[in-house]
Amino acid sequence: MYTYQITALFIPEWPSLFDSVFGVDADCTASLVSGNVGVYTFTSPQNPANMGPLVKVELIPTPANHLPQ
Repeated sequence: MYTYQITALFIPEWPSLFDSVFGVDADCTASLVSGNVGVYTFTSPQNPANMGPLVKVELIPTPANHLPQ
């Protein structure tokens, strides 16, 4: 599993930001958003778009509770 954390310096409209970062065809298996931070898990590696200094995207260790049972 591949988990990406998006941190924005603003409260985004998450569906639009997700599409901008990962593309409209991206299909995540789990997600959690709270305020200005969103966490998305995928089964394959992604190539996130660089959204500049206001949006940071980083690959993080996949939390155990995001793994399918």
